[in-house]
Amino acid sequence: MFEHEYIIRLVKAGVQTAVALFAGKDAVKSDIDIENYDMTLSEDELLEFMMRKYINEGKINEAENILFEDIKFRKTKKNLETALLFYKELNKWDEAKLLKYNFSKFEVEQGLKDVRKLYEKY
Repeated sequence: MFEHEYIIRLVKAGVQTAVALFAGKDAVKSDIDIENYDMTLSEDELLEFMMRKYINEGKINEAENILFEDIKFRKTKKNLETALLFYKELNKWDEAKLLKYNFSKFEVEQGLKDVRKLYEKY
């Protein structure tokens, strides 16, 4: 719950900054009302956003935990695509980089197998 609210605040701050930059105004002093801009994310899109964010931050185990928690709760086609994207990105990393973030090629393979098992009944 708190993670969801935090991500929403991050997205709103990002939108406000982008709007201010495009409008040529200082983001802190901007008087642009972001409430007039309709930016909504579905739960599936939010999951993908979080996966990309966590990968960029090297929080691989946290990302995987969130991924599986969401998939167990909602087995959607988009969540499956997000899971495949997650493991595809990690598979591009070499073993040394994965180990730096307490992950491994074996865990990538195992994660894919686990996702497959969850979706077999879907």
